Amino acid sequence: MDLRIAIWHYLGHSLKEIRKKLALVKQVEKDELYFKLKSWLSKEGNFLVTYFDEDYPESLKNIWNPPVVLFGKGNKELLSKKSFAIVGTRLPTEYGRKVAYSFSKRLSSYFVIVSGMARGIDAFAHKNARETIAVLGNGVDYCYPKENRELYLKIIKEGCVVSEYLPWERPRRDNFRARNRIIAGISEGVLIVEGKLKSGTMITANYALDFGKDVFCVPGNIYSENSQTPNFLIKNGAFLVTNPDDIVEYYFMRGVLYGSNKKY
Repeated sequence: MDLRIAIWHYLGHSLKEIRKKLALVKQVEKDELYFKLKSWLSKEGNFLVTYFDEDYPESLKNIWNPPVVLFGKGNKELLSKKSFAIVGTRLPTEYGRKVAYSFSKRLSSYFVIVSGMARGIDAFAHKNARETIAVLGNGVDYCYPKENRELYLKIIKEGCVVSEYLPWERPRRDNFRARNRIIAGISEGVLIVEGKLKSGTMITANYALDFGKDVFCVPGNIYSENSQTPNFLIKNGAFLVTNPDDIVEYYFMRGVLYGSNKKY
């Protein structure tokens, strides 16, 4: 990890310019931001990885517009493990909560579970996962929503939270759309539980499709707005699943999983 590359990026330079100007990058050491981040990194559990580091997630390198820098808190080693995303509405039905809970429990025997730590489906996916990564739409020092404070601390202790934004940055609407591309990009596939047609859930699904990721959906009540996204995606070719083992078997058949992949 080279902190200077991170500073260079946040001073507004593109990835291409970073590569061209590495010889001059030492000058950012004079910047106030450099010393602020250096102090932040000295605190236990805080970490930073750049696109050029060996421990940068390989899956993210294969998407368009990958984050140049990821800030994190917790277990950085989880970034190098196979992961799977579970996402959905902030206002789930009881059915949606049960699906997120049961699928997360089973799939976390094989994958690190990734989600966005939003209220609703995201929170239920994180809570029942053995190992989990929360991708935030704000800096990792800031817990949003505040009601998930206990979950946030639990994830830092047992998993990790990551963000492309500076650690102290507060949430902004545009950040969450951009955050969704990281959730999709870092994962082998994405499970859509519930969501309206115009929603962050659909945005994440579209990113996954753009990146060539597998999209799985649990079918829902045709009279429920929360079923709009999964039912629409199923009609248009997404994998319909009714049991977490449908996903496990799919990845065993594809050679992504094999005997030694089971963690528990």
